[in-house]
Amino acid sequence: MDVTGAPGQETGSVPAAPAPSSEPPLFDALPVAALLREPDGRLRGNRRFLDRYGSADAFTANLSDAVPGTEREVTIQSATGEPRDLLVRVGGPPWIATVEDVTEQRRTTRRLELATENLEEAYHTAKLGYWEYGIQSGELVLSDAGLAVLGHERGRFAGGFDGLLGILHPDDRPRFGNMLESVVGNPQRVYVEYRVHDRDGRVRYVSASCAPRLDAEQRLTHVFGVLMDSTERAEAAAQLEAAKQRLEEAYRTGHLGYWEYGIHSGTLVWNREAFGIYGQDPDRFEPTFDNLLGILHPDDRMSFGNMLESVIGNSRRVYVEYRVIDPAGEVRYVSSSCAPRFDLDGRLTHLFGVMLDTTERARAADALRAAKDRVEQAYRELQAAQDSLVQTEKMASLGQLVAGVAHEVNGPVGVALTTASHLLSRAEDVKRQFAANALTRSALAGFLEVAQEAGQLLVGNTERIAALVHMFKQVAADQTGDERRTFYLREYTEDVLLSLHTQIGSSGHRVELACPEALQLESFPGAFARVLTHLVRNSLTHAFRPEQSGRITIDIHADGDDWIEVVHSDDGQGILEADLPRIFDPFFTTARHAGCVGLGLHIAYNLATQTLGGQLSVRNDPGHGAVFTLRVPRQAPDLG
Repeated sequence: MDVTGAPGQETGSVPAAPAPSSEPPLFDALPVAALLREPDGRLRGNRRFLDRYGSADAFTANLSDAVPGTEREVTIQSATGEPRDLLVRVGGPPWIATVEDVTEQRRTTRRLELATENLEEAYHTAKLGYWEYGIQSGELVLSDAGLAVLGHERGRFAGGFDGLLGILHPDDRPRFGNMLESVVGNPQRVYVEYRVHDRDGRVRYVSASCAPRLDAEQRLTHVFGVLMDSTERAEAAAQLEAAKQRLEEAYRTGHLGYWEYGIHSGTLVWNREAFGIYGQDPDRFEPTFDNLLGILHPDDRMSFGNMLESVIGNSRRVYVEYRVIDPAGEVRYVSSSCAPRFDLDGRLTHLFGVMLDTTERARAADALRAAKDRVEQAYRELQAAQDSLVQTEKMASLGQLVAGVAHEVNGPVGVALTTASHLLSRAEDVKRQFAANALTRSALAGFLEVAQEAGQLLVGNTERIAALVHMFKQVAADQTGDERRTFYLREYTEDVLLSLHTQIGSSGHRVELACPEALQLESFPGAFARVLTHLVRNSLTHAFRPEQSGRITIDIHADGDDWIEVVHSDDGQGILEADLPRIFDPFFTTARHAGCVGLGLHIAYNLATQTLGGQLSVRNDPGHGAVFTLRVPRQAPDLG
């Protein structure tokens, strides 16, 4: 039992105890530190003890009761104040105790224990096992971690090395035996990797080192080894090798080339695909940077050099496209990426690049650009032609409007002219009678009656003419301009249909309109009129058979609070189902033989969707003909 006493007095301040007459004369001369028990039970140290520890007061009183043959350990402070571990052995009679300083031994023991604990902890942390084999005894000792690495219980190795050899992979037993022979025959540390079968029959990979242990006479007594489970590392290496092989296969399958350039060695390495991409013979062309620069297109050498400088200077991946000239003089296009590679210290050591032959893609891109330019030019020409046709169509619509209005005006103008002529003739008769004093009361009354009727006819027909002229001016302005305004749909639609009166009347068909009086639209009336005109003309031209007297119905109504719906239908022969998807395509017509161009419905569709901001759709109503549905917002969007 350790007994730790209180610290003693400082060096030089301890008074020397008076020596009794019974003191052994040689006690102070003892070469070791010693304690003597006085008759009163106090302990007194000899000179050696006092020089080292200053005083015996640090020892507790129960030490003086110790019988001879007793050993005790105590910890006290030395004369310099340093704690010391002492082993006290009691002898006698007379009662004398020798004091041995075991501080360094205890410290060495504790350090050894700590090192052992740290070593065991290191083994545990690193999942390292160890084994020891006695050369003479044949005993094999395995740590718990070693058993875990091998995947077996301790009893599996009761037979020594035979048990270990029994779990080795058959292909690795010679290698393991050679390791042991090398250590025994030439005592030095040896490293080896081998495979074992665990208790479940699975293969485990083991990395091990083996070293000799010698006795004091340098004779080999044991073989000691450390082992580690390297299964994951071996499997990862196998997976890495398989991935490398798959990558190489991917390079071959995808016709990808790669190259690697050593910054310090100046060595340039290509795979076989790279030779094919550059069009070079591997047996004749040496892959060096000078040779590579020699086959680069002169205009691309600068960009290739800039790529390398960028990778080296900025240490990042760079993409570049360049051209090379193969031995036949053909230009090849190459797309390449280049990336830096670093060592463990972060220093740039290599440049690595992947390349792909993009000759066909580049040529296709050039052809595509040329085709795109041709298409854009054709589109511009088509746009110009369409604009010209639209303008022609506007003028044709205006001409037809003029013809229709002229036809309508002819009636009231003729009536007015006939009435005015008749009134003028009667006025001349009355004037002659008045001059001859032959004007009778009845003749004057008849003239006044005729004059009143003529005046009424003149006023009515003149108002009719004025209304027609006003309508003509309004509809003409709308069809040739893009002015936005609010208008009543029924009144405006009637004006549009009036402008088509001549065409409708001569066709033998009739048009019926259903629209609320107060329904308004804030939009572009000219565009609306042209859409309606094209729909009516389309029906008059295509919907009915020659012998048929058809009917066109225009139903205009509100569709919620924000939309107006115009349903234009006829009772004609309908549209072929195969033609429905193409009905709004430009220049599509089923009556080209009759001089139709095929732009009417296309223009109507563009006006409905772009100018009016709505939709125009078509469907067949079985047994009733075609139905066109125009949906427009009550408030048209602003034209951009």
